[in-house]
Amino acid sequence: RHLTRLLVESNTARMPAEWERGLADLFSTLEVDGVRVTLGQPPAEIGRDWARAHMLAVRTEYYGRLRVILGNLRNGVPPDAAYRNAVGKGPQEIEREVDAYLAAKEFGTVRVSARPLSERDFRPRKVEPPAARLALADLLLEDAPAAYEAMIREEVNVAEAHEGLGLLALGAGRREEAHKHFAAATAAKSNSARCWLEYGKLEPDRAKAIAALKKAAELNSKLAEPHFEIAQRESDPRQRAAALEKAAELAPRELRYWQALAETWLELKDFSSAARAWTAAEQAATSDADRERMREARAAIERQRLDHEAAERRRAAAEQEKELERLKQEAVAELRALEARFNRGQQSTPGETVVPWWDGPKPEARVQGILTQVDCLDKRARLVIKSDDGKVVRLLVADPAAIAVVGGGERSLGCGPQQRRITVEYFPKPDPKLGTAGEAATLEFQAAR
Repeated sequence: RHLTRLLVESNTARMPAEWERGLADLFSTLEVDGVRVTLGQPPAEIGRDWARAHMLAVRTEYYGRLRVILGNLRNGVPPDAAYRNAVGKGPQEIEREVDAYLAAKEFGTVRVSARPLSERDFRPRKVEPPAARLALADLLLEDAPAAYEAMIREEVNVAEAHEGLGLLALGAGRREEAHKHFAAATAAKSNSARCWLEYGKLEPDRAKAIAALKKAAELNSKLAEPHFEIAQRESDPRQRAAALEKAAELAPRELRYWQALAETWLELKDFSSAARAWTAAEQAATSDADRERMREARAAIERQRLDHEAAERRRAAAEQEKELERLKQEAVAELRALEARFNRGQQSTPGETVVPWWDGPKPEARVQGILTQVDCLDKRARLVIKSDDGKVVRLLVADPAAIAVVGGGERSLGCGPQQRRITVEYFPKPDPKLGTAGEAATLEFQAAR
């Protein structure tokens, strides 16, 4: 029974508990007589799990089908499909046959093929005295501490002796003492993966703990626990996921590894990987309650994915709105700056007499009327004037600082609609693109009538 469990746990993914119990019961009575191997002798207590495995292993109509069912189950195939693919019947039909099988109490046996072993397969090897002394100390139990301490004093098997004392202290709940012995064993260059693992689990310093756990994984590449313990100490979720994936790969029957991996993938918002991990966790579960819990967690993935996508859309919309508001404020600030530059070119000192003066070309045209609009165009401006004869004249102000401003009243201009009397002298230079008739040279504001 023990060997069957060891082989199952070391070589297959988790199968339904009733099947693992049934296999252990079935092989617990295996009989070996030389090269003859007989399977099927009833155990002292006949149970339903044994009867199910026995019926499928022994009865001729199912011969060879047990392997197919088990292969399906360990690959995560649902029981109904696993049974029907193998024997063409569903679980309920098989269970009714098991009822009849138990009631009939006719349990036969079957001969199975075997490869004989000989003395040449097991060659005796001489054990060196220090190794023999250590093996005997490991078997002493209550007297082991004294044997280990004697070896330490005599400087024989120092690392192994400290490890033995550390394991005894750990079993008794004396963690500080265990940590001290494991540290001494590692300092003595222990080659035991178990020693480095236990030291890493007890070491409070994160860097030292991870280094010890990596050493344990190096010494025994089949150990899953060092990778799981490393994951518990990783703050980066991606590094944690990598360590947990390795642990789950090495120990696919361990529920807590898959559960931790699924939760880490959820933290990373990788919903497809999380769903796969929950599926594996469901298969690794040993109870109906755990399986149902894992199944519900996997079913919740789709809702979590949709919630995440909705949150991302809201976040993106909020960022877009924030960016639009920033651009809007920048545009307003730029507009105010343009107004300020335009007005600085027109202001004079209060009380100063403004003398119209111009030493360049004289403007050739003049318009008088109501200024109705000022359009700010980067560093330029466009004046829209409704002349006294009813025409609309548009004039370009190429450089507000170079415009001569005369007359009374408020001289500053703001961008946008206006309603002010003005006289403008300008040079006729039509610009079809801007729709202007010329470039303004002087502005004269008149007080409102």
